[in-house]
Amino acid sequence: MTERRLASDLVARFSRLTWITLSAYAVVVIGAFAVLGEVSLGRSMGQTATVIESLLGLYAGPGGERTTVASDSLAEHLVGMGARFIITRTAPTAEGGRSVYFLSPTMPAKRIEALGPDATPEDVNAEIVRAVAERGRWRYRILRRPVGEFDIFIAGSRQPHMVALAAIAGVVLLLLPLAALAARRATRTSVGTALAPVERVSSETQSIGPDDLSRRVAEPTGVIEVTQIAAAINRLIARVETAHRALEAFTADASHELRTPLTYLRAQAQWALDERRSPEEMREALAAIGSEVERTSKLVDDLLLLARSDNRAIEVGRDPFDLSVIACDAREIAEAMATGRDVAVLNEVREPVNALGDSHYTRQVVLNIVINAVRHTARGSVTISLRRDDERVGVAVRDTGEGIPPWDLDHIFDRFYRVEKSRSRAHGGVGLGLAIARMLTELQGGGIEVESTVGEGSTFTVWLPTA
Repeated sequence: MTERRLASDLVARFSRLTWITLSAYAVVVIGAFAVLGEVSLGRSMGQTATVIESLLGLYAGPGGERTTVASDSLAEHLVGMGARFIITRTAPTAEGGRSVYFLSPTMPAKRIEALGPDATPEDVNAEIVRAVAERGRWRYRILRRPVGEFDIFIAGSRQPHMVALAAIAGVVLLLLPLAALAARRATRTSVGTALAPVERVSSETQSIGPDDLSRRVAEPTGVIEVTQIAAAINRLIARVETAHRALEAFTADASHELRTPLTYLRAQAQWALDERRSPEEMREALAAIGSEVERTSKLVDDLLLLARSDNRAIEVGRDPFDLSVIACDAREIAEAMATGRDVAVLNEVREPVNALGDSHYTRQVVLNIVINAVRHTARGSVTISLRRDDERVGVAVRDTGEGIPPWDLDHIFDRFYRVEKSRSRAHGGVGLGLAIARMLTELQGGGIEVESTVGEGSTFTVWLPTA
């Protein structure tokens, strides 16, 4: 498909529309003039017939010598000899029939016999109209007005207003191309002016490269619709910039997190390969390597899960399930982790609560939050409970740990973000757990809320749609 510039396409469309509009206007003007000419001619002929009707008393009797007057002679007299009207009169005969006489101011009354003895007055009148129409063709208009025993025929010439009509048509044919050309030039100028903001927005957008995503398209542009497009482009660039920065940070953090275990594994392998190491020391090195490999494998799995989420390749179920069962499972794991520590795990789940979503992913999210709560609570308690909202149900995990500073609350769900990097690494975390938890919860149509006070503890609530 051939692409065309918008300006050229608009100019072509408006020019075509201008041609059609001007042509239609010219046709309407010519047609209106022709109609007005016909109306004016009809009124003039009607007035003439009215005057003649008032003079019919001058033809009291046929008079004159009886003769034969042919239809061609009548037409010649009406059209060619200058007379604009004729009058016929139907009179009774001595034999009981009717005779038609031709009356005119320029000649005496003549009896019409050309159509034969059996012709009726109606036949005579029709023959007169036909003869005049043949002789005058389209140049004349015939008006017949019956008045008692008389029939008045008026012939009106169309030539005067037809000459004027032809002059108007000639002027239209001459000026129409000039008007269309002028309209095309004006359209090109107007379209160019109207599309100037679009061209400017396009140019500025093309000049923004991947290394200069902080730039924005200038707005307002002077045209509301173009300004809306510029604003949409700026919002798109802002999202791209955010995603680009997140990708750079993610790549840097992932590289750093993978570099650390790889460096550790290489150091342990080199240390174990030293000939001076005893079998016991080698076993300890291999055990450390296995532990680090497991941790690195978990990191890679988390990265792949996040990548699948970014590519919308994760299939999340939408089935009802009992949220209390997941809460009880999480309590059992929390109790096992708290064994030997001054941490009490409390369960406030009293009745089943049905949620709508994916039970497998919900279990992973709740376990992640419960494990974090136990890890970061030196003494006190971890309490698991269920909550209800208008159209949501949730699992709340409340701990009495160190809490989260206010400046960290907005970032704890960011990838690779750790409140205390040294303590997080000691717990085995890399800052992906809460990011994965939020991602899996949002994929199910829910969300995670957090409330925290430094020194008093934190409360994480996983909300899901109610079944």
